[in-house]
Amino acid sequence: MTRETFWATAWVTLFLPALVGTCATLLPEALPVQIAAAPVWVVWWTLSAGARLGVWAAVWGGALLETAWGVPPGACALFFLMLWGGARALGDNAPEAYTPLHGLVGGMVLAPLFALWLWVWAALWLGGASAAPLRPDLVGMVLLPATGALGGGAIFALARACDFRALWPPRQEALGDAG
Repeated sequence: MTRETFWATAWVTLFLPALVGTCATLLPEALPVQIAAAPVWVVWWTLSAGARLGVWAAVWGGALLETAWGVPPGACALFFLMLWGGARALGDNAPEAYTPLHGLVGGMVLAPLFALWLWVWAALWLGGASAAPLRPDLVGMVLLPATGALGGGAIFALARACDFRALWPPRQEALGDAG
């Protein structure tokens, strides 16, 4: 492990608990609002980091969100890992750098999918009656694309402008970091 990789991993490891705690404290407990914040940061790191750091962000961020939201184990982490796998499968077809437009469109599509995934996973894990609080209603399904788009665009723009990761790996290193 290089020094740069160590510091990038340490940054993701330490920043995500602070972010999830801040979001849980400051944001309302409405699912559309919660999905538009911390999960988008996890998606940012999952997509923009190298292979090892991306999978670590997916697992670590998913586990933190599962704990903070009280959802069954694997609900968030598996969703982020599937997203990471899909992004890795794109290979050379993946964007050179992710922009706020990617966050806007991705948030608009992924927020409702993520909410449905959480509900289905909880229903399979706990049973239908116990998963009822996670079931998105009509208002939630209308709000999710809007809040996902706003949150995705804003967080991708902020992450890109501020570069919240300690070090940005070169494109070749990020693609070649498969092992």
